[in-house]
Amino acid sequence: MFSKQEQRSWIKIACARGRTARQSHRGFQDACRESAFPYRTVARWAKAYNERLQNVADMHRPGRPGVSEEEVYAAAALLDSDRRRTIS
Repeated sequence: MFSKQEQRSWIKIACARGRTARQSHRGFQDACRESAFPYRTVARWAKAYNERLQNVADMHRPGRPGVSEEEVYAAAALLDSDRRRTIS
C-alpha cells in the first residue's frame, strides 16, 4: 500500500511527463490496485501540479484545526486519573 505522499508524487511525475489525468489514473490503478486514489482526486492533484504546485503535502483547507498526539495523550491521562472529569 502506498502512502498519500507517494501517490501524489506519482501523479506529479506523470504530469511532468505530459500525461493527462485520465492516463495517470489508469496507470495508477494498475500500480496501486484497490488503494489507488479515485479519479476525481487524481484529476484535482493533476490540475494543481499543472498549475505549478510543487509540494506533495496536503493542501490547506479551512475548518477545525487538527489535534496533536500530545494533546490526545494529555486528555487520555486526565481521564485515566479521574473518569468523572468534565470540560468546563
